[in-house]
Amino acid sequence: MSYNTKNYTEQGGEKTVIGGELEVKEGAKVSGIPATAPNQPASEANTVAALRDDFNALLVKLKGAGIVTPDAWSFSTRIAPNVSDVGGRNNAKASVALDGTTITITTDVAELEEYASSVPEQGTHKWIGIGIGTGLSSLTKLRYNGGALTATDIQEAVTVGLDQAGEFVLWVKADEVVTTPKIITLDSDGYKQMVISIVIKQPDKE
Repeated sequence: MSYNTKNYTEQGGEKTVIGGELEVKEGAKVSGIPATAPNQPASEANTVAALRDDFNALLVKLKGAGIVTPDAWSFSTRIAPNVSDVGGRNNAKASVALDGTTITITTDVAELEEYASSVPEQGTHKWIGIGIGTGLSSLTKLRYNGGALTATDIQEAVTVGLDQAGEFVLWVKADEVVTTPKIITLDSDGYKQMVISIVIKQPDKE
């Protein structure tokens, strides 16, 4: 009869695996595990609103340190519904789906049209505009690839028909993403940073 030990130390002692239960008895001490958050100065607030801000700042630090469970994202995605001209024609030939942290755009890239971005340095590509919802109360709370979004990003989202709070527009170079997935990072105070993959899938042939 064989027996598999769930808790064991690997040869050499450099790694201990806990596959069962680790019980810490009363009076025992575990050292070396970081369990502190950055310092939060004592509040000197003299209004309820200021006290709320101080309390929320403390919560963000506790969540960032792993002492309090981070807030949960609520991701969604859709094709931007109000894109005009060539962009609108491209969007009409695409659909989008979300599976965990992977966004899949289904489209026949060969049928899409190239056009120049309104930002010259982004070049000419087969652009598709998609909306990504985050569940945040405001888009200005979001950081995209480390950079904070602004009121300008909110206005851009509204212009292409994305009117949900925390929803932004992402312009995808379909001609590039069809061979190389696009990877983005999203984070916000009190939330765990998320890595999102955007891929292109060719439609099934009938």
